[in-house]
Amino acid sequence: MVTEVAERRVVIFVGAGISKAAHNDMPSWPSLLEEMGAKLPKKKDRELVKRLIRYERLLDAAELINSQVIPADRRALLEEKFKLAPVPEAALYSHILELDPKVCITTNYDQFIEKNFERFSGGMSSHQVRLYNFDGLISDLRSPARIILKIHGCITEPSNIVLDKKSYFNAKSQNPGVYEAVKALCTVNTVLFLGYSMGDPDIQLILEDINAKAKSDHRHFALVPKFEHPSLREANQHTYNVEFIEYPSGRHDLVPKALKELSEAVVATRASSGSRV
Repeated sequence: MVTEVAERRVVIFVGAGISKAAHNDMPSWPSLLEEMGAKLPKKKDRELVKRLIRYERLLDAAELINSQVIPADRRALLEEKFKLAPVPEAALYSHILELDPKVCITTNYDQFIEKNFERFSGGMSSHQVRLYNFDGLISDLRSPARIILKIHGCITEPSNIVLDKKSYFNAKSQNPGVYEAVKALCTVNTVLFLGYSMGDPDIQLILEDINAKAKSDHRHFALVPKFEHPSLREANQHTYNVEFIEYPSGRHDLVPKALKELSEAVVATRASSGSRV
């Protein structure tokens, strides 16, 4: 993995666990859905949301919530949770920045990654931020520019946030070139997932798309909470062609250390090969 990152043959996906490691009050997707579900007017719907979350049917829970919650309430809650000012500074983003990815893809709604990249670049914009509905994305991907692609939207545009099955389908059907480009990038590059768990529908959908597109002998990598049992890890490795780097469940505080070690190894590899740092 170090060699592939050092040679910039990696696309990095950044999930909610990275935001959680940067600022512990950030919600996970299940906790966000629980809070939104508590606002549903009918008790039977609130109870159903709880059951769906308990059985990890998160997309179904999101669909139910989105159909019932008043748009103004949805927007207010999302802004309360994700529109933090000032954005917390976290060294782990400097470690991701040191990996120097051409493309960083995130499913997070917050602005942590872009604001921290700017901060650790001395106030300059190291990466251009693009949402899934940006018309010029394909041109950007072919240019020397470094890109942060927010495939589920951003809190700066709450009405365009992708939260449930319907909004996910609409985003893909209305912007097919963007999602095809993402699949192509992930097919011809190694993918490094940071801040996801294998229970996240995000990572499952992405990996299913990648593996349906083309089989490869080269594995992708994911920094994830420890599996409950080795058999679950082995099953996911076989199904999704991913090598897992595990840390104790709930210990998001260990993520920065792992990223620091990776960035140091990548910088050392580039220096030894004479590559640009």
